[in-house]
Amino acid sequence: MHHISNDYSPKPVFILSCERSGSTMLRYIIDTHSEVACPAHLYLGRLCADLNTFFSGTLAQIENLDRRYEQHLHWAVRKTRQTIQEVMDTYIKGKDKKIWCEKTPMNLEFLSHLEGCFPDARYICLYRQCMDVVNSCINRSRYTFLPEHILYVHRNPGNILAAMVENWVEKTDIMQKFELKNSDRCHRVKYESIVSSPEKILPDMFRFIGVNWESDLLERVFSIDHDVGEGDGKAFLSSGIRQNTVGRGVDIPRNGVPGHLLQRVDALLSNLDYPMLDEYYSRVREGDLENESPIEEKIDLVEVIEHQFTKAVKNKKQFPLLSGTWKIFVKDKQNLCWVIDFTAREPIIKRGDFISDSTIRLSSYVLQEIIAGRMDPMLAFSQGEISFEGNQILAEAFGKLILSKSP
Repeated sequence: MHHISNDYSPKPVFILSCERSGSTMLRYIIDTHSEVACPAHLYLGRLCADLNTFFSGTLAQIENLDRRYEQHLHWAVRKTRQTIQEVMDTYIKGKDKKIWCEKTPMNLEFLSHLEGCFPDARYICLYRQCMDVVNSCINRSRYTFLPEHILYVHRNPGNILAAMVENWVEKTDIMQKFELKNSDRCHRVKYESIVSSPEKILPDMFRFIGVNWESDLLERVFSIDHDVGEGDGKAFLSSGIRQNTVGRGVDIPRNGVPGHLLQRVDALLSNLDYPMLDEYYSRVREGDLENESPIEEKIDLVEVIEHQFTKAVKNKKQFPLLSGTWKIFVKDKQNLCWVIDFTAREPIIKRGDFISDSTIRLSSYVLQEIIAGRMDPMLAFSQGEISFEGNQILAEAFGKLILSKSP
């Protein structure tokens, strides 16, 4: 891929990660900074590839160039960067910020195109432990496969575990090789370090981006508005950064990891200073790594849920744009369903499967853990344990009202 010189500023920042590695959480953290804008998925890698083809086959043909394809492509790459940069410059100006950062996981497939258009770019390489990613991917796949996973599912028919392990292996390998080759423009962060020690980890990351650390940033992450868009995982539901999703991969049977991938998994984990698989399973079970705590007490589920909803709707005035009817479908031994109607003067809560404008689906376990404050709604969604159907923008207000621990 042709490279172009740095004719424009500022230098862009890209988050590289495998899916389900916490890039949404990191995007919200970065976007909270007063000088950095980090929007939802923009698919800039794919856009670079498409625009290069488009410009080389159209405008480059009428420029005063020789007939060589190489000349046309070089011109097209420059035009692609100019086009994208103009849009992003307008975007950050409108946000009153100085730097932009993009987080689409699929950019891993288009690194050569990103490098061609943005040779001055900086990269935050975000990693997460293999089995925790696999667990999250499998939970997410209960509803539908992400487009990025379909190739691996086809390669491993009838074995979704093998598919998700291979997905992590290949993408983590790409990231490690890219990071090694471009160490001066890459900064490594791990999901587990962010959730356990954000004040220790994040200042160095922001210095790498080119801005100073803001001491109140973590207090503002989940209290300010962020742009809504694809791939956000409903991060707006969160009230803080929590640690209780570390070690959840232990729920995946260790002997289910395909033998031909085991050596590669352990090698990649070792390169990242993670425990290798046998040690990981041992440490989680011994309590050295975080894992979910089961609900031990026997409770009246319906009473707990209805108490939460009744308490939550009293705060409806804080969300004046919230309207319509919302269905909450709770999966249990006997599925439970409520509809909250915001069309009346006062919200009405009805138990039953009535027609609604929008729907939220989650398990009784997840809902109880959220109510108890042991699970973060954003992370629950990012792991496929909460799904929404309906107006995505209003889902922000509804999620904050119903699912936040302190609505």
